[in-house]
Amino acid sequence: MKKKQLLFRITCLSFIFMTLTGYAQNKNISGNVTGEDGIPLPGVSILVKGTTTGTMSDFDGNYSLKAKPNAIVVFSYVGMESQEVLVGSKTTINIALKSSQIGLDEVIVVGYGTQKKSDVTGSVVSVSTETLESRPRTSLEQMLQGTMAGMNISVNASNAEGSSNSMLIRGQNSISASNGPLVILDGVPYAGNLSEINPKDVGSLEVLKDASAAAIYGSRGANGVILITSKKGKEGQMKVNYSVSTTFNQPVNIPRLMDGKTFYEAKVDRGLSTSFVEDESYAAGVNTNWVDLATRTGQTLQHDLSFLGGSEKTKYYVSLSYLNSEGVSLGDDFKRYTLRLNLDHKLLPWITYSTSTQYGYYDRSGNNASFSRAFSMNPLGVAFNEDGTQTLETWDDGVFVENPLSGLLYDNSDITRRFTSNNSILIEAPFVKGLSYKLNTGYDYRSRLVQTYRGRNTRAGLRVGGSLDLANEYDEDWLVENIISYKNTFGKHSIFLTGLYSAQSEWFENHDVSAEGFPNDVMTYYQANKASLIEPTAVYNKRTHLSQMFRANYVFDSRYLLTLTTRRDGYSAFGSDSKFGVFPSAALGWNISNENFLKNSNTINNLKLRLSYGKSGNEAVGAYSTLPTLSSVDYVDDNDGTLFGFYPSRLGDPSLGWETTVSFNAGLDFGLFKNRVKGLIDVYSSKTTDLLLRKSISNVNGTGSITQNIGETSNKGIEFQISTVNVRNNNFQWKTDFNIAHYNTEIVNVGLTDAEGNYIDDVGNKWFIGQPINVNYDYVFDGIYQEDTAGTPQGDVDAGDIRYLDVDGDGDIDPDDKQVIGRRIPDFIAGLTNTFKYKNWSFSFFLNMVSGITQSNTLLYTQDNDLRENRYNVAFWTPENKSNTYPRNDRTASVNQRSMGFYRSTDFIRLQDVTLNYQFPSETLKKLKIENLELFANIKNLYTKTDWIGLDPEFSNSASQQTAVPQTTSFLLGLKISI
Repeated sequence: MKKKQLLFRITCLSFIFMTLTGYAQNKNISGNVTGEDGIPLPGVSILVKGTTTGTMSDFDGNYSLKAKPNAIVVFSYVGMESQEVLVGSKTTINIALKSSQIGLDEVIVVGYGTQKKSDVTGSVVSVSTETLESRPRTSLEQMLQGTMAGMNISVNASNAEGSSNSMLIRGQNSISASNGPLVILDGVPYAGNLSEINPKDVGSLEVLKDASAAAIYGSRGANGVILITSKKGKEGQMKVNYSVSTTFNQPVNIPRLMDGKTFYEAKVDRGLSTSFVEDESYAAGVNTNWVDLATRTGQTLQHDLSFLGGSEKTKYYVSLSYLNSEGVSLGDDFKRYTLRLNLDHKLLPWITYSTSTQYGYYDRSGNNASFSRAFSMNPLGVAFNEDGTQTLETWDDGVFVENPLSGLLYDNSDITRRFTSNNSILIEAPFVKGLSYKLNTGYDYRSRLVQTYRGRNTRAGLRVGGSLDLANEYDEDWLVENIISYKNTFGKHSIFLTGLYSAQSEWFENHDVSAEGFPNDVMTYYQANKASLIEPTAVYNKRTHLSQMFRANYVFDSRYLLTLTTRRDGYSAFGSDSKFGVFPSAALGWNISNENFLKNSNTINNLKLRLSYGKSGNEAVGAYSTLPTLSSVDYVDDNDGTLFGFYPSRLGDPSLGWETTVSFNAGLDFGLFKNRVKGLIDVYSSKTTDLLLRKSISNVNGTGSITQNIGETSNKGIEFQISTVNVRNNNFQWKTDFNIAHYNTEIVNVGLTDAEGNYIDDVGNKWFIGQPINVNYDYVFDGIYQEDTAGTPQGDVDAGDIRYLDVDGDGDIDPDDKQVIGRRIPDFIAGLTNTFKYKNWSFSFFLNMVSGITQSNTLLYTQDNDLRENRYNVAFWTPENKSNTYPRNDRTASVNQRSMGFYRSTDFIRLQDVTLNYQFPSETLKKLKIENLELFANIKNLYTKTDWIGLDPEFSNSASQQTAVPQTTSFLLGLKISI
């Protein structure tokens, strides 16, 4: 009997053991994934929870993988709600994913914390990493072009670094202060070029546009805030990502300048004497294309390697990046080496330490050619001697002769080292749900050493026996923030409270040396002690901030939203009477789609109304701007000795304070037809007061002006953004993203009044009440006189002279006839992206449009009466060609006696990005035992439609930009691999 019982027990235990063993073993799982409409979804991520085991659905939505019976499989797809399924005894799992409420449960960064998208009341726009990666660029700014309504990013010149950009959010509020947005990197204010950030490290990017969203940053949020968060580690086995790309850049849109023959004959026709070199070059048929000599086909090579992973306690992200960029300008080179370590570690279940640390090494060594001289240099000039060396003087005019290529001979080293680290400790109160304290610290140290030597093989160096410039720059910023947060939900009520106390200090130090006159050039810039003349200078600058902030978010039943914020900022640069300012804001939100009458709607999936009102500031002035200063001047005493004297060059003003912007925003977020159509509309109005402007005063004070808080501007605009899924079936998808924005800043007053106390224009600064901040103000072109005419409003004229419009009709051309001729900021900006996916192929193109800018075209100038410089090849008026567009070729000033500019529209539509991507199928990836493999190609600036004459219309904001390094068309090839 005992033997039978023992045998029975052994048999049962064996059965249980075999069952458990079988339960723990992997088994094959397969199935199909579709959308709500039953259409198969390709590319769905299917992952065994808590592991890195996973796959992707194929073009028919089919998948297969191995998992244990007790495993949970997670199905996720962009724009769909993720689903989790316990495997159990199932071997087939078919899933129908539902459309998400346009990511309403998605958590986005809003400053000093995160919120669900559905709970956000301000105008906050997120830019996905997929969008950024679809536009590979050297610089993050250029990747952001056209991605959202209300952000205008202009490229001002082409350079290897991609750093010559200007960025505006909702236009301009200030007349003379900075209008650039505040950039926050990993919770810390970031100063410097965004080109020093590796775009591959960006995990999320949000833009705060209205006062409610930006007022949380108080004195620095008036021009919008860009929040950049670097990538973080994820729980699971280590994942390795590698990408490599190479880009070829070709200069384009080079203006049609005069060639040697045309230039010489134009000079003769003008009745000018020619030089020996010009005569000899003309006879020999010389035509020196200086722009062509100064440019090349640029090439960029970039490698990126990253590791991410972690456990429940520790998550990490490590990246290494190398960029070697050769610009299209000879001598323009930029190398970037970055190393990043992001770490999150739970010291205790309720204490988490985090660090986001980057070390960067940036090499900008080398001088490029001078393009301002290349555009204007005489085409009959000679670039090289017979032995191949550069000529020091290109022709025999003693003023305009320096070789545009001379910068290539300078010995230059330009190295920047930068260490940026954000470290924090988060303490989540173990006995009070939702209460947390975060100590956030930031440290940023930058050093830059620039060394330049001009030897005797250059014109500048030969005249003084060699010259050098040394610049040592040091910057150090630190930040300490104490952040207390409380977040909880009580039934239908949700609250999120945030309190902040922070201190920040920034200092800058610069030690420069200029010297000349050396025994030889052997020691280049290492021989300052041997100079016959040496001039050292030093600069020190320090600023500090002290801030307190409180924000309260309240949500009732996921329908009604309220956000209240107030921030108090202190800034050391302001006067003793106004160092602190208070910036409050309030915002309301209504999730209309959560109301009962829309909850089950198949047409309207999301509808949210947002209203906000608030105040933000603009620091606008540098350190010590409120203090009086003395400048030195030398004078000779009675004994012919030189003494130092001082005079007041700036008056102090202890009342000087912030420019203040008060704004109202109304917005509507929408999602329709199962979110196949989603977007937003925003309208806003703002008023900026206490502008920091220089007011003219009597010179008896030692200076003719003083900076004061005077003047006012207003800014109004509308923004529209929409994304649509036009077609989606088994193998094909077509998606469109479109945004357009209009804004208009007008001057209300600039502090000047007439005898009756009415505000008046500041004509000298071209500031006009009721007009945009930046306008053109000049005489109005009214054609060309076709015959010699006496007694005109501008006196006796010759045929071919410019005719000015007599605006006031008084029969005389005088300054009263000057008019505002167009604005110099856009009227409309728009972006359109179409993305097509067919099986493993993806194709997209991006159109960028800017409209409304009018700019004086410096290439059409008439002021070089002696034709010592080259110029745009215009069609001059002649008796045989009596045109009405451009005057005669004559040396007399009467041709354009008022020196009027030639104004042209810079409107353009550009096919800015074309991208083709191929993702290898899952079957191939399984054989290669890798997670992802992609090949991609990109073309930038393929075609531009514009009436602007000369360089790229984006380069037209100033005369110097109109002779900048030319725009480029770029061809990129790359590869991405994940293991």
